[in-house]
Amino acid sequence: MSKLRSVIRHEYLTIVKQPSFWIVMIAIPAIIALIGVLTILGNKNSADRIQEISKDIKNVAIVDQSGLINKDVAAAAELKISPAEKINTLRDKVKSGEKEALIVYPSSLKKDRSYQLYLSSDDLTKMGAISTLADNLLKTSVFLPLGSPEVIAIAQGGATADMTFYKDGRETAGFNEYVVPGLFVVLFYIIFAFSIGYMLTSVSEEKENRSMEMVLTYVQPRTLILGKLLAVMLVTLTQVAFFGLLAILALVVAPHVGVTVALPFGIDLAKLVFDPIAITLGFAFLFTGFLMYAGFMTATAAIAPSAKEANSFSGVFFIGAFIPFYFIYMIATDPENKIVSFLTYFPLTSPVVSLIRNTVGNFNGLEGWIALAVMFAFMLVSIWVAVRAFKLGALEFSQTIKLSSLFKKS
Repeated sequence: MSKLRSVIRHEYLTIVKQPSFWIVMIAIPAIIALIGVLTILGNKNSADRIQEISKDIKNVAIVDQSGLINKDVAAAAELKISPAEKINTLRDKVKSGEKEALIVYPSSLKKDRSYQLYLSSDDLTKMGAISTLADNLLKTSVFLPLGSPEVIAIAQGGATADMTFYKDGRETAGFNEYVVPGLFVVLFYIIFAFSIGYMLTSVSEEKENRSMEMVLTYVQPRTLILGKLLAVMLVTLTQVAFFGLLAILALVVAPHVGVTVALPFGIDLAKLVFDPIAITLGFAFLFTGFLMYAGFMTATAAIAPSAKEANSFSGVFFIGAFIPFYFIYMIATDPENKIVSFLTYFPLTSPVVSLIRNTVGNFNGLEGWIALAVMFAFMLVSIWVAVRAFKLGALEFSQTIKLSSLFKKS
């Protein structure tokens, strides 16, 4: 046990003491926040500039063949509607630069829902401003007969639905029931992105620089592999705790600096559901799936003769982790489908599929626990293969280990 603790401590500290580890940890949320701020400011500035330019555009001709444009609306914008027979003349004036633009609302507007714009330049800002002007003229004219500004606002933007959900005769929290178990899906991909690859590089590098032989004189292969796996799990928990702390901090600070954080899909933090069975299964799928993938990655690194070849082989596992998203609608809505059943129990897809099904709650009876048992069996197999491959890899550096040799008695 002391040797296992030593391996865990060594592997964990080796990772977290690297400056690059913390640089990446801090850089990712910082870059995301910076992109968000720049996007908001950029969009606001662009919208303000287009709005300002559209107010100053007066040298624009309008031809309305649809009968939809209200003359008073055009007059309010200090524009005049020209007769249809002047289209060619007005278009020539746009070509020569005498007119800034020509807006033509054709007679087929109701059917085709499109109109023509002729501009005297290809300036993108001016194009946006004139497009905004043309849209506003059309929308305001169409909505004007509704009369009330409140009714017009509803016609333009619709209204939000305050939804109440029922299931089996009882009221439920709707989408808020999916949030907590759904977090385990997100956590799995965080682990997968940050930690799974470390097992691959760590073992393949030890094999390439031939330090594997020296390590095995101190600890047994099983102890070393388990120590590495648990250390990487601790690293991942450190990352999750760090990002979770930042998210909580952002939610607390945002209202005090005047920023409104709108959660998607009508999520209400006060209505979140903490189902102990769903949480238990989610954690179990996350932990077991991580160890299974890490075991297979370790075995790949030990079998391959070099880190380059190990990375090539590992592509299979990365593909397997993302395949479920091609079937996500089927997984969420049709649990009885044979394809869904296959993906639930197939080792490379089972973690993600099981986590998704646990999120939407479509495991039937004991099916979730059976899926966990099957995944646990595959996890034990992956760790056994990893230990076996690591032991054989210490003896073979020049070529790929044959799979048949893994099952031979040593």
